[in-house]
Amino acid sequence: MPRSSTTHDRQPAWPGWLLLLSGLLWLAAAGCRQADAPPAGNVAADRVKLMVSQDGFVRASRTALAEAGLQIDSFDAQNLRLSQGSTAVPFALDDDAIVFYGQAPTDRYTSQRPYVLTSGTAGELMGETAVTEPTSPANISAVTRTLHLEENLLYKSEARSFLEGQPRAADLWFWQPLRQGNSLPFDFNLPFVADGSGQIRVQVKGETYNQEVENDHDFDVVINGQNLGTLRFDGQIYYTGIVDIPAGVLQAGANTLLLDNTPEGAAFLDIMDLNWIEIDYAAPPTAVADQVTLTGQAGVVSLDGFSGPAAVFDVSIPDAPQRLTGLDGQTITLGVEAGQRLTAVGPQGYQSAEIQPMRASDWQNPENGADLLIVTTDALAPALEPLVAARQAEGLRVAVVPVAEIYDEFGAGAASPDSINAFVAYAYENWQAPQPRYLFLVGDATSDYQNYLDLAPANMVPAPMTAVSFSGETVSDARLADVDGDARPDLAVGRWPVDSAAAVASLVERTLAYEKGTAVNEAIFAADATESQFAVMTERLSQESNLPQATIDLLTGPTADEVVARWNEGAWLTTYVGHGSLAQWGKDNVLTLEAIKDLQSAAPPIVVQLTCLTGLFSQPDQTSLTEMMLTHAGGPVLTIAATSLTLSTSQEPFAASLLRNLSDTAVIRIGDAFQAAKLSLDTQASADLREISDTFTLFGDPSAHIVRPAPAQTDS
Repeated sequence: MPRSSTTHDRQPAWPGWLLLLSGLLWLAAAGCRQADAPPAGNVAADRVKLMVSQDGFVRASRTALAEAGLQIDSFDAQNLRLSQGSTAVPFALDDDAIVFYGQAPTDRYTSQRPYVLTSGTAGELMGETAVTEPTSPANISAVTRTLHLEENLLYKSEARSFLEGQPRAADLWFWQPLRQGNSLPFDFNLPFVADGSGQIRVQVKGETYNQEVENDHDFDVVINGQNLGTLRFDGQIYYTGIVDIPAGVLQAGANTLLLDNTPEGAAFLDIMDLNWIEIDYAAPPTAVADQVTLTGQAGVVSLDGFSGPAAVFDVSIPDAPQRLTGLDGQTITLGVEAGQRLTAVGPQGYQSAEIQPMRASDWQNPENGADLLIVTTDALAPALEPLVAARQAEGLRVAVVPVAEIYDEFGAGAASPDSINAFVAYAYENWQAPQPRYLFLVGDATSDYQNYLDLAPANMVPAPMTAVSFSGETVSDARLADVDGDARPDLAVGRWPVDSAAAVASLVERTLAYEKGTAVNEAIFAADATESQFAVMTERLSQESNLPQATIDLLTGPTADEVVARWNEGAWLTTYVGHGSLAQWGKDNVLTLEAIKDLQSAAPPIVVQLTCLTGLFSQPDQTSLTEMMLTHAGGPVLTIAATSLTLSTSQEPFAASLLRNLSDTAVIRIGDAFQAAKLSLDTQASADLREISDTFTLFGDPSAHIVRPAPAQTDS
């Protein structure tokens, strides 16, 4: 099964949208496994984190916790505290093991929810309720189980526009398209069934829309050869269709499902994206994977099929589960109240959680201070040493901060961009004055946070997503430096989106060499010729840049060969205005990925790209034009590009300010020019300008010097 798929049996849970999380497998094991290798840096002896991927009870032995590095003087609630974030989590102690109810993550950025177990601090024991077996016989003969089917193979950022109110939990990953004239077949297995009845839910999103046709999407649901009905909906919306399954249709073992869009429907063009499928079915109250859950059924039930004596828990309130005592054995008879949710777990029915050591660090010490914050990974940090030494020699205070330490100290173990933002905010507000000025992110990123496609880079420094008008959402490094929540960065941010130490070392060497070089007293302004507005804007920007007009070379509609040839002749600044994409400048190939290899410049220019998408560095399956330029030996070490689609009219105020700053000899470092241009935008008054601030990205060290031409000599 692909790692991006989910096919598991579970009981219906609250709230329904939490069940959309994919890439998770049901793991039933008695113990917890230790991380493959201890982390670099200092390991904390008083805490570890247990990583939970989905709802269920977790059991971790004292031995496994000790093997992960946790020092435990006394295994009791007065000496152990379990927490998730800042909230205490109740737990039970059972035969030198800790048992707790873990919940799936709801954060789109993480596939595991970290639970931190700390020794030396008192925690909260799980409550217990004594019950007795009922005297009346069992009258519940079947329970409802749920099979969830989902694979996440297609990312569609524009779908966020149709999920108003759910920006952080937006499900933008889809399985496959369902087109008119086609059908999607699925095979699935059910371990036990009662009478073969149930209910199926199918979530799809409409891709096409025909305003002249009511309910322009339709398809049939067929299980085991029986057509159960047609689902219909209208427009480009998320739609969850529900069909009842009559008794006798489902069977134990192999079953087939067909989503059939081959019959002629209401619309000639009908395209949908399948998100997930859920099948509720009646099953006997027999344990599967050594656990069984009952929800909402009132009466008496007899549970069996456990590998040994089972424990019973009331999880009606997930954050405050209760253990029911007085019920022992491999067959348990108990009464269930209406609305009550109970889970019975046999010895082999507990989830496996990865136990990871936590880093010991001191970044919350207010005595710290830095002008330049470098956030990177353990593997990449050593390659930065020459750059750190150079900046320190210039008088800058530099802090190199591993993301692993940020996650543990500021995110309670969560490997999320939110943890990085919390660190930056803390350093900005609490460290010794003056406040940090530059945030340098050294490491790659991806929009596939949960690695559905198995393409995640090795060394990641994640960036958050932000809403944008034309494509739903995109990645935004600027939001990591938004300290006060006003949608404006409080530090100048730059990034090297690379994932190898060799690539970092090369960029360090090239950046320091650039700063020692001599700038050519020429500035290139290139315009896309497919629309006249681009040439007009280019000429206007060149005139407003405060650069000597005699040093400006205007190119309108050049070919890629012409751009490369002019680039290689030398210039200290290159600006492009026009259409763009991930792979090129212009509709007519003004500059392409293929042309990058021919760039050769001992003194590369600063490159300002006033276009769309050329800086989208987070695509898991495609390298952007800017990334190619940055890592090419003859390419620029300082370039500015966008991660989204925006209008040229919205880009111009930012561009005008940036170019004036770049020409101003009082502005020494690229980050100061970049930050001043962003702060010149009234992001509160204009959503378009907010998007410019969010999505225009500096690819390079924000503390790097701007290398300008020497001032012209005048006769005395």
